[in-house]
Amino acid sequence: MTERSRYFATALAAVTAAMALWACSGSATEKSSTSEPVVAADESANAALSYSVRRYVRGADQAVGLAFDTKGRLLYAEKDSGRIIRFSRGRKSVLARLNVSGGGEAGLLGLAVDSAGRVYAYYTGPSSSCPNPTSGNSSGDIDGHCVWRFTPTSSGRLRADGRVFSANHPSSAGNHVGGGLHIGPDGALYLSIGDLGENDDPNNGPARAQSQSVPFGKILRLDPAGNNKPAAGNPGKCGNADNSSQRNASDERIWACGLRNTYQFAFDTSGTMWGSEAGDSCDEINRIKEGVNYGWQPPRTDCSGTGAGRPVLKISGTPSGITVPTSRAAGSWRNDVFYCVFSGNTLMRYDRSTRRVREVRKAAGFCSYDLVSRGSRLYMSSGADIYRLSIKR
Repeated sequence: MTERSRYFATALAAVTAAMALWACSGSATEKSSTSEPVVAADESANAALSYSVRRYVRGADQAVGLAFDTKGRLLYAEKDSGRIIRFSRGRKSVLARLNVSGGGEAGLLGLAVDSAGRVYAYYTGPSSSCPNPTSGNSSGDIDGHCVWRFTPTSSGRLRADGRVFSANHPSSAGNHVGGGLHIGPDGALYLSIGDLGENDDPNNGPARAQSQSVPFGKILRLDPAGNNKPAAGNPGKCGNADNSSQRNASDERIWACGLRNTYQFAFDTSGTMWGSEAGDSCDEINRIKEGVNYGWQPPRTDCSGTGAGRPVLKISGTPSGITVPTSRAAGSWRNDVFYCVFSGNTLMRYDRSTRRVREVRKAAGFCSYDLVSRGSRLYMSSGADIYRLSIKR
């Protein structure tokens, strides 16, 4: 199992080869790698769509946290520089620069935009109190996990106007910092944070994922207007691996638990969350529900969730970005689950009508870091550039 800590150390070396390998069009081919029963395809409903691909943003250094503003313009985060960048009409604009503690899996990791145009950023920082990230200095040491809210100014830049989340980073912790940040269909702010690693010590990584008093190894549901406040209606509890019993969550921000390192997640048209879980010996694609435990616990038990916490897909290769096209413009791809496999630089599609996994495209350095969709298009970060796949109907 390739750890996400290797993502950022190896991806850029593979990018150069990608340019020569990418053709301008293609169609999906089929593979099976699902834990669900594979059923015969209904070819009339499952015909592959053709598509075109082009490099959309050149020089998007370690781009993660892909998102769109209220005008449909692409935003992305540069993980280690801490810059929030908008790309529109072929031009890049730096909207803000945050003081982050980067390197390895850390840095500026997630962006989200609400209906009023406010931007939220999740990052690892040099202070556990998470002060204004546009003031002060960056540091190589991680002391805090932070989410700040930013408001657009008349100049077009972003002004930091409120801390939404902060948590201390234990001095013994290593990696598994997650990174997903999205406004849900209900208006709440959802954040995925990993268990911080240390899997060889069951009292640390796996135990954090099961603890109901810490935010690590969890999906959190936050009040985007508050400071470390849970969103109204949080479950206040989380079930065990088979969801047959519930334990009260003293950290009321917890929405789902028992996760090792959910790197990214996305919502379908019904509001269901889908997450890409980097495992230890087995990686997962999960249908994540409130109050459910997904089974990562001492001693080291990935892909072991049962009941509501059972993985939809058991895969290998480390899934990274994940998205679910929700627009009718996506045609038969609408509501299917797309995810990147880091080790193979591959874009995969989980066809929910047939429960088959299909390889859409594979090329060195293509679909490695992050993935997002809008309308009939998918946008993928290689760590050096951002590609755009357009569905042809």
